Amino acid sequence: MIGAGVAGCALAAGLRRGGWGGPIDLWEAGRGPGGRAATRRSRQDAAWQLDHGAPLLNLLEGPEPELVAPLRSGGWIVPWREPAAELQTNGTLGPAEADPLLRGVLYRGLQGMDDLCRGLLALAQAQGVPSPMGHYGTLVRHLEVRPEGGWQLADANGAVLGEADWLVLSGTLLAHPRAMERFGWSELPLQRAAEGLGDGALEAALAALASMEMETRTNLMLTIEPAAAARWLALPFRLLSFDSQAQRRWGLRRLSIQPLADGRCGVVAHGVPDATTANDALAMEALEGAVAGALEPWLGQRPSGGDALAGVAQRQLMRWGAAFPVTPGLPPAAMVCPASRVAFCGDFIDGQGFGRIEGALRSAQALAGRLLALLLLCLALAGPAMAAAAEAVPYRCDGDLLLATSDNGAVDAPGIPNSAAGTVPGATVLLEWRDLRLQLPRTNNAGPPSYTDGLWWWSLEDPQQPRFLHRRGAIEQFSCQAVPAAATPADGR
Repeated sequence: MIGAGVAGCALAAGLRRGGWGGPIDLWEAGRGPGGRAATRRSRQDAAWQLDHGAPLLNLLEGPEPELVAPLRSGGWIVPWREPAAELQTNGTLGPAEADPLLRGVLYRGLQGMDDLCRGLLALAQAQGVPSPMGHYGTLVRHLEVRPEGGWQLADANGAVLGEADWLVLSGTLLAHPRAMERFGWSELPLQRAAEGLGDGALEAALAALASMEMETRTNLMLTIEPAAAARWLALPFRLLSFDSQAQRRWGLRRLSIQPLADGRCGVVAHGVPDATTANDALAMEALEGAVAGALEPWLGQRPSGGDALAGVAQRQLMRWGAAFPVTPGLPPAAMVCPASRVAFCGDFIDGQGFGRIEGALRSAQALAGRLLALLLLCLALAGPAMAAAAEAVPYRCDGDLLLATSDNGAVDAPGIPNSAAGTVPGATVLLEWRDLRLQLPRTNNAGPPSYTDGLWWWSLEDPQQPRFLHRRGAIEQFSCQAVPAAATPADGR
């Protein structure tokens, strides 16, 4: 996976929780997981940290992504209940509901927004299989197709970083033209590698990505000393969005105020695209002046009539290059290119949550299901050596993949009328679900096959929605549905 942001980490969690036991590698140019949901920290100042990208996770409508519940129950994310407002162009405050980021159910990372990705990677831990391997501070520069299939990753000097059977891009860096402008590259790594493959699905996906508009952002991070921080923390908002006219007036999209452990506070100002100069010093000056002007009614007169804010102890600039997608996004149907073993997930996938963390989670959830179905199909086609694995039938039970493998066993009582659907006395079913491996014997009931060991019960009265029960005093029932077979690629392969 290229990118250890929310989508990449969520895909790792989805694959592991779905039963994939093979190696997973995440390649990330940043110092750790998080991407735009990262938390910036200082090695010299333990009390200093700022959520400088996405300040929170919000979920709008529909069933929440499957990974949210375990993140919440594990304490990785907690509800966000701070005050928020929207600044109008006339300088008055209004409700914040107009900002898509501030609607719906809101969460933040417990110790910082990067707890979201740390929690996802914790969910990707499974007993008996290797933990996902994070390769941080590493920019993948070149991609090559291996002769036997799959991919080889290399750095800027051509040194091989690793190899993989499948390549997943959870961001657009290696496939969007803005990377050439940002890094001075002469070609796009995935575009160049795909030229000789003749994969129409991948070519269509790359064309859609190349046509997608991606916004740049420049963020100003301020550290406010304790004496001045009290005034900031007393403001009637911790998150301030700007309506469209206010964005044009002040050149700001959003402002976040974050208390620090020692009485200081941090302020993160998100500039609008292309509103600041390429010179870092001038950009900081312009953004700080914009913050001072927008908040003057609440912070008081600016000192000496200048543009600097009182009490600022530290200023930093963060530039996000071509990182924020603008609709339309990549169609979900283009997420998987089986012939090339390439897939995509991230907030740039079109659909619910587009451009936000919710979209990254939902796209990773959808891709995990599609990849697991494809991997199961690959096992089925791998030949006699994989015959036992090929018999496994995939189901989705309470959101997690369950594999059911039937074994007809020894025939010891042919006269018992329980041979429906080809099963016979002595038959068992092996269920692999979450961290469980259950071998349940066939019951002596006539009719559709059912299996039980007295505590667990598996019944195929409806093969599309089997009954899966557990007796713990009361009966606990899990919701199960059959996983649709992977679609045949358009070229028939």
